[in-house]
Amino acid sequence: MSSGERGGKGFLDPSGPTVSNADTLAGDDADDFDVASMPTGNARYVMRDMLGRGGMGDVLLATDAQIGRDVAVKRMRDRRTTSVARFLREARIQGRLDHPAIVPVHEVAVDEEDRPYFVMKRLTGTTLADILAARGHVSLTTSSIDKHPLSRLLRAYSDVCLAVEFAHTRGVIHRDLKPANIMLGDFGEVYVLDWGVARVMGDDSTDSLEIGPSKEPAGSTEAGTVLGTIGYMPPEQLRGMSIDRRADVYALGCILF
Repeated sequence: MSSGERGGKGFLDPSGPTVSNADTLAGDDADDFDVASMPTGNARYVMRDMLGRGGMGDVLLATDAQIGRDVAVKRMRDRRTTSVARFLREARIQGRLDHPAIVPVHEVAVDEEDRPYFVMKRLTGTTLADILAARGHVSLTTSSIDKHPLSRLLRAYSDVCLAVEFAHTRGVIHRDLKPANIMLGDFGEVYVLDWGVARVMGDDSTDSLEIGPSKEPAGSTEAGTVLGTIGYMPPEQLRGMSIDRRADVYALGCILF
């Protein structure tokens, strides 16, 4: 879900993201906005490019025609083969975790083809997985690495830990923490992504633990397979045993390692 789009230039950082004329509010006729002609329902969101693909749905870049801003829309791919309850649970869990490092949810609705979707803040940045991959073959003296020095990564990791702690105090276990689900934003912000397999402690609903071949990209979490990502889950989670918040702590340790 990373993007090359940029917002405003850093106030104190001359090397920060730049602003093009298209990104500014110049020429916005807010005073002439007609409430009667305001688009509503599904007409409010104009779908554009694909940003990402998960086990349960696709994430699309869209324009909110009411406000004139970019948003991200996660839409269920096929409700015949995907758990609608789990998809909507992701939206509700993520939307109720009000924290700076958790992407806010603006709306939940159903499109013309009866596919549920939810609307989120549109992020710009780079996942920790991409940053770590770049560090593996790029000289530490290059500008791409200077943008994310080790001190910056450690601060981001601390922010992730605080977000996970906040979720735990609300009774939520993420269950799929990994570098691909951590994003460092263009303005110094950090986000914990993809709450699709999160579980509320005390929720007795069962999830499929059948281990099978994945049709998704390597390392992704797919509906109908073991919930989580091998390499970041504790042995008891891999075996399908009951887990608690310590599973997230284990994953955080793997990320730090």
